[in-house]
Amino acid sequence: MAFMRNSGDISPEESLVFNYWSTILHLLKLGIAWEAISNFTDNDIALIVGIDAAYQQKEQDDQARQMAHQKMPSMAGMGMP
Repeated sequence: MAFMRNSGDISPEESLVFNYWSTILHLLKLGIAWEAISNFTDNDIALIVGIDAAYQQKEQDDQARQMAHQKMPSMAGMGMP
């Protein structure tokens, strides 16, 4: 849990192991099979994680746009469409 609290008591080895398994769990949650993950290169993993992050950002942007649109008062009452 020290990783989640940004503790300064983390060794470089612990940080490496934590980051490795965090990435593996992220890929598994995306539905990628362990057999496929075990054959990926570092570049493959970076590409997949980057694409996933881009999709998540787009979804967040779309949701924010929808919420902003819903909060805008209707211009119809002002004689505008």
